Amino acid sequence: MQRIFRHLNVLWRVESAIAEARLRVLMRRSVLLALAGVVAVLGLGMLDVATFLALEASWGPPWAAGIVGLGNILIAALLALVATTARPGPELNVALEVRQTAVSNVEAEIAGLQGKFPRIFGGARDAVDSTVLAIAVPLIGAIVQAVRKGKEG
Repeated sequence: MQRIFRHLNVLWRVESAIAEARLRVLMRRSVLLALAGVVAVLGLGMLDVATFLALEASWGPPWAAGIVGLGNILIAALLALVATTARPGPELNVALEVRQTAVSNVEAEIAGLQGKFPRIFGGARDAVDSTVLAIAVPLIGAIVQAVRKGKEG
């Protein structure tokens, strides 16, 4: 049983590391997207006016405004593309491998306990065993299921 808790502890730590790595990527993307917004609002304001005034003489006001607007959209799309290409570092891959190992170890330990304690896993005979069975088995099953869903996601 102690090994199961040790494996669950490793699993908990690895899940925390994975969540932290994903949060860092999300924060990096958010900062870059915010920067894209600031650049679009502040920097392009003056550039828009200058471009509009330069194009107005040769193209006329409607076409000059359309060209300036299209240029703004292209610049914003480029900045958004840069922001969405941010990827997690190698620590995420290491954490995913450790998580897979921990899940396999927990599953192996549970399978080993089934052979050692057939009474617990084969059916409880008294009130204490049934209480432990009613609490422990669903809890362990839920943990393993949550970890498997985390692997898929």
